Amino acid sequence: MKTCPKCGLSLEDKWRFCPHDGTELDALLKGTTPILFTKVCPRCGRKYDSRTKFCLKDGEALVSATGA
Repeated sequence: MKTCPKCGLSLEDKWRFCPHDGTELDALLKGTTPILFTKVCPRCGRKYDSRTKFCLKDGEALVSATGA
């Protein structure tokens, strides 16, 4: 079993991404940094990384996922 380093969810060994938050599970093994989803759509709740400005589903401007 694997554990997601971001959310702590228990995962099957064959999974490459966490189904809860999308963290790439093998990123640390490859020497890369997982993408942190720091923005969220206020309308639909989809999570995005900090580079994205608008929701790809409904076009809403994204807000901070931390609420700050």
